[in-house]
Amino acid sequence: MDVTSDTMTLTPDNSLLTDKDTVYPVYIDPVVKTANRSSWTMVSSHYAGTSFWKFDDDEGVGLCPSDVSVRCSSSSDVKRQFFAIPTATFEGKDIVDAEFAVTQVFTYSSSAREVQLARVNSTGASAISSSTTWSNQPGSKETIATKSPTEKAGSCTSTNQNVRFGVTGTIQKAADNGWGTTTFRLKAGSESDTSYWKRYCGNAHLEVTYNRPPLEPAQSQLVMVPGDTCEYGHATDHYVTQAPTLHAVIKDYDHNDVNGNTESLQARFKIWWMNGSTEVDHYATTAKKTTTGTGQTGQQTFSYTVGDDLSGDGEPGFTIPENTTIAWAVQGYDQQAYGAWSSDGDQTRCEFIYDHTKPKPATITSAQYPADDTAHAGVGDYGSFTVASPDADVTSYRYYFTGDSDSITSGNDSTPQTVYPATAGGPATVRWMPPSEGPYILHVTAVDGAGNAQKPASSYVFIVSDGRAPVAGWTLGDAKGATKAAGSSGAPDATAGSGVTFGNTGPLGSTDTAASFDGTANAYLDAGAPAVDTGKTFSVSAWVMLPTLPTDSVTVVSQDGTAQPGFELGYDVDTASWTFRIPVSDMDNLGTWKVSGATAVANTWTHLIGVYDAELGKMMLYVNGNLVEEDVQARHTVWSATGSLQIGRKIWPGGYTNALKGSVADVKLHDRVIPPTEGQELGGITPHQLAYWQLDQATAGISPETDGGTGLTLGGGASVYVPDESCDPEADPDCVPPAAPLWGDGNLVLNGTDAYATRAAAGPLSAQDSFTLTARARLTSVNPTTDETVLSLSGTNGSAIKVGYQAATDRWQLTVTSADSASPVVTSLLDNADPPTSEGDGDHLALVYNAVFGDVLLYVNGSAVAQAAWDNTWDFTTTSLQVGRALTGKTAGEYFAGAVDEVRMYQGPLDASLVATVAVLPGGASIDESEA
Repeated sequence: MDVTSDTMTLTPDNSLLTDKDTVYPVYIDPVVKTANRSSWTMVSSHYAGTSFWKFDDDEGVGLCPSDVSVRCSSSSDVKRQFFAIPTATFEGKDIVDAEFAVTQVFTYSSSAREVQLARVNSTGASAISSSTTWSNQPGSKETIATKSPTEKAGSCTSTNQNVRFGVTGTIQKAADNGWGTTTFRLKAGSESDTSYWKRYCGNAHLEVTYNRPPLEPAQSQLVMVPGDTCEYGHATDHYVTQAPTLHAVIKDYDHNDVNGNTESLQARFKIWWMNGSTEVDHYATTAKKTTTGTGQTGQQTFSYTVGDDLSGDGEPGFTIPENTTIAWAVQGYDQQAYGAWSSDGDQTRCEFIYDHTKPKPATITSAQYPADDTAHAGVGDYGSFTVASPDADVTSYRYYFTGDSDSITSGNDSTPQTVYPATAGGPATVRWMPPSEGPYILHVTAVDGAGNAQKPASSYVFIVSDGRAPVAGWTLGDAKGATKAAGSSGAPDATAGSGVTFGNTGPLGSTDTAASFDGTANAYLDAGAPAVDTGKTFSVSAWVMLPTLPTDSVTVVSQDGTAQPGFELGYDVDTASWTFRIPVSDMDNLGTWKVSGATAVANTWTHLIGVYDAELGKMMLYVNGNLVEEDVQARHTVWSATGSLQIGRKIWPGGYTNALKGSVADVKLHDRVIPPTEGQELGGITPHQLAYWQLDQATAGISPETDGGTGLTLGGGASVYVPDESCDPEADPDCVPPAAPLWGDGNLVLNGTDAYATRAAAGPLSAQDSFTLTARARLTSVNPTTDETVLSLSGTNGSAIKVGYQAATDRWQLTVTSADSASPVVTSLLDNADPPTSEGDGDHLALVYNAVFGDVLLYVNGSAVAQAAWDNTWDFTTTSLQVGRALTGKTAGEYFAGAVDEVRMYQGPLDASLVATVAVLPGGASIDESEA
């Protein structure tokens, strides 16, 4: 666009005109608008006091020629016309062109005679109205333009205007000053010469071509990729590793004008930074885009990759510096005017920092765990590791630990964690607690604000020793008749009340005998001194057996405060589960923080561990070595109880309460965390093999139990297959070697119609304790058409459990029932992984019931395939083991067709690793119970 004093030349973009997507006609940016007169009038000198307000059709302008027109009242009648046109809508706009247009229907002379257009006063009493006459007509403010038209129209219509006056300057004044109305006057060039006489219609209007510059881009619609939305003052939150692409939405109100024209917009980006005290500026202008949208607001999205050299914008490409705050803003351009910068007014510039250099390796040090060849304490103790970087722009450190165990307490596992320095480039501290002894590696990656990460990570190798010994302990394995429980680990002897007896049967594993408490007020052991600081990290553990479930809550271990215990480990009657409690304070009735879980089982030894981790502010409970994960709770108040350690009761404002009726063994207190791996070692229930039937032989219809227990009685067409080893193909090429047994030296063969094996005598399982059953089975054929049972525990009215084949799904299935009744709740679990096999070694099946947690699992070939809750009231001492059938009373069914081998029964729940071990044990072998 070239502008001189009297011309404006627009040169279109040739590439735009030749583009295949261009649609003709092509419009230049400004928008066209018509403004019609809102009022008009004519005044007559002859009728100086008469109003001709909003006259019809046409009226004259000039000296009326009475010799030719009957409309002339006299030979000296001079007429003028006024038109008031609204111009408020043009406020704030750039007026490109404006014309006053009116229809001329008569001219006295065919020769050119001048008519003048002037602007008159439009405000107050001077504004034209129905009262306007020759005598009070508004005065002229300025003469705008003159014309000498000779053309004539035959009539007055709303669209046949044929005389136009240029009024661009006047309408720009109206726009700049916010005039609501602009009034124009038509007057003859000479009002004393009739040859200037003309007649004009009352249809005058303004034809205005205007432009509004693009709107200030909204900061919320400015985005950089990478880098997210526009922000100022947070450049460190917008580090980028590459020059970002800036995205902006440019809007313009001049869209869809009366002619349907659209805008052609561009975005002009400004990028700048400070080089010392000097501002470095760069600009880039994108190619044109036509606006889209409905209504009068059009928009387009533009993008620009910082530093690129855009073709045709006249600005060179450039390179941005690293680790410097880079600012950017954008404005719109509509080929007529530039809009405001996005950083103008209340909005701000956008900022980012460019950094694509990877940080140098982080350094790692630790006072508690030096990187040497010596093992340092230890398991359950938090240590500090200081990580640092020589680079000043490092804003975080990612880290993780690897070692012999992946079982690491919450918040400290082998999943990468992040720690942040107080200031960029500063050191940070990693707090970590080792879960088990052995070598460990701390892996640290320094990351700068742009996300650049060092490669490779820094490694720190150290060795962790076993956890520190208990600070107090009482095995409770004292001799019968003892009056004190001997302390260990520096703990004092605990005085026994008269309701305590020693030398009673203890749990399997850690101790041989235990102390029994009769549930009276005298059933207690008082150590006479505190064992741990309850305001700091500590752990308390004990074995406990309740002969029956109490009707009130009972305490196994506690430590006296003044009115409340510092902690309490015991049984919660409200939930019928084990609990670890810490009162909110030493005052009465302010509540407690507690964790509870795992259903208590009567007449069963259970190991409990309560842990308070002051580092995390968390309380945890382990039952039989298993963390009650669904109830790890926060402790929000911390205080220390300094009174005596109590076993079998807890302090209360009125004295002692929660007297225990049951047995306790092996009480220990640590001033550190007991992590999961150690918890499993301390409290994991040792599964005990009750029976093992190899099914390698049968004598007189009975296949023996390996340790001399009750054998399995074979019934129906059941038999034990042992291959004939007499065939030697080398000696006799014609002999056919026999088929290999399913496992070991032989297997049970069942025909699917009446064959089975049973241990009909009740037992040997405990009444309601955890147990495990395993067997190997192989179907005779693929896809049998009926359900078949491999193992079941039968009662009077049905089976407590059934493990077998479900024909409908072609899968192994475990079914359990809630009670030995006619209509129990039935729960079924399916192996949805793979169908059973009828070849080779068949499949190893295992059922594991954990009475403490109330769940049952089905394993196939050493892998857990299904799990469900099992709420049951069965007395397992009354059940009989069935192999190859399901039995209800004396009614049998679901006979198995195929081979069964290696039937084992355990008291206690095998964990996943032990099930996997049993699945591949050679025939005749057993798991090493010392490692179970």
